[in-house]
Amino acid sequence: MKNTFAKMFTVCTLAGVLGAAFIGCGDDDSSSPKGTGLPAKVADMEELETYGCGMDVIGEKVYVVDLELNYECDGEKWFKSYDQTRPSSTSTKSSSSKKSDGSSDSKAADKDGSSSSDATTSSSSAKSSSSRPTEILEPEITVNETCTEVGACDAMVKTDISTWHFVRKDNFGDDAEYTYTVDGKDLIVTIKSADGSTDSKTYSMYNMESEAGVEMAFNAAKSTCKNGGGNDNVISKTCVKDTILALPECKSSIDGALGIDTAGIKVICQENEWKRYIEYGSLTDARDGQTYKTVKIGEQIWMAQNLNYAYLVPTDEEDSSSICYEDNCALFGRHYLWSAAMDSAGVFTDNAKGCGSRVFCSPIYPVRGICPEGWHLPDFQEFETMLFFVGAKVENYKNIGEIYVNVNHREFGFTIPYDGISVYRYLTSTETDYDEGFTFGVNFERAPDKVTMWGAPKNRFNPVRCIKDSD
Repeated sequence: MKNTFAKMFTVCTLAGVLGAAFIGCGDDDSSSPKGTGLPAKVADMEELETYGCGMDVIGEKVYVVDLELNYECDGEKWFKSYDQTRPSSTSTKSSSSKKSDGSSDSKAADKDGSSSSDATTSSSSAKSSSSRPTEILEPEITVNETCTEVGACDAMVKTDISTWHFVRKDNFGDDAEYTYTVDGKDLIVTIKSADGSTDSKTYSMYNMESEAGVEMAFNAAKSTCKNGGGNDNVISKTCVKDTILALPECKSSIDGALGIDTAGIKVICQENEWKRYIEYGSLTDARDGQTYKTVKIGEQIWMAQNLNYAYLVPTDEEDSSSICYEDNCALFGRHYLWSAAMDSAGVFTDNAKGCGSRVFCSPIYPVRGICPEGWHLPDFQEFETMLFFVGAKVENYKNIGEIYVNVNHREFGFTIPYDGISVYRYLTSTETDYDEGFTFGVNFERAPDKVTMWGAPKNRFNPVRCIKDSD
């Protein structure tokens, strides 16, 4: 066991010396954004796809020359960025000047290092960028009114003889007014002609004291009305207004625009669809100089990458309380025992000192633990707040723990480096109340989109995501 850990520490130590959270070994490309190995620009999408979009370049942008657009990495694929600012640098290392045969562009560069084609691209891109709305759009109120008109024939009610009253055309095309009344068992129809004369007829064939007779009389009266165009005389109009609160339609003319949807969530117009806006930032750990992507989710700011700080304090049973999972700290960060995640040795603070593997403890919250200064190890409720914000729903499972469904971590920037792992468990600072050997673990399952809250053994190694302290 110790030999295995020793091998893992060597890899992780090298990663720490390099001072980068999620990059491999190799020469730094000074033309690359933030030293990621990406060029500032590429010729087309085909060339962009040759560069991997993974955890190491999440949130980074590359300018695609033939499209005159910036594309951004979400940790899995390249998408059209909301930020269409033209790159200020047109580095000679940019691959956009290459031809398909591998030769360099023969156009002479200007004194400032940019070619005439670069100047044209910059001007065109600036024009495109300036046309994009800069304000944050809010839902607009739209009122839809639906009206229903009822003609005299359809307004007749079988059980109410007073509604059997309509005007229709007679055989000469003149208006004739029909009025129906009942005298005992008989139906009486009075017709008032256009010249003002009236004529009443008694119909004894309908027994108006029986349900069947009323039914027959009603159908005959309604047929008489409709055959003479009685419904042309509208006798009532009912209108209903529906108030709809929604953002304007997402279309190409406002592509890249930001908005706030009816749930109060910031969204962005991309590819004719309003999508959740991911607000990335960065964090540099002063302890070892490593830089991590961060993401704002609601009012919380989370690390968008796994912590990779080498906490090498040994335990009674292990060489160290943190390891490199599968010898790959660059992809997975380091994995920590719960005692290390809580900083039970008191290296940084004393608010969780002594919180070890087989004891209940009473930490002072928030628990900084292994996290950089100004950040802390999230508790159970902080994970839950994040999950509810992104629309998760809770389902109980056999009354043990909880399951949160409808969670797509990529959609809100909490990108997870599964790489073949079906379940990814993160540690929290919250202990279970049934066993001193367990803390709550937050398990992001690869498929379907769900998260489970289960007890995580304190003596097993798991990754850590830190959350920023409240101001």
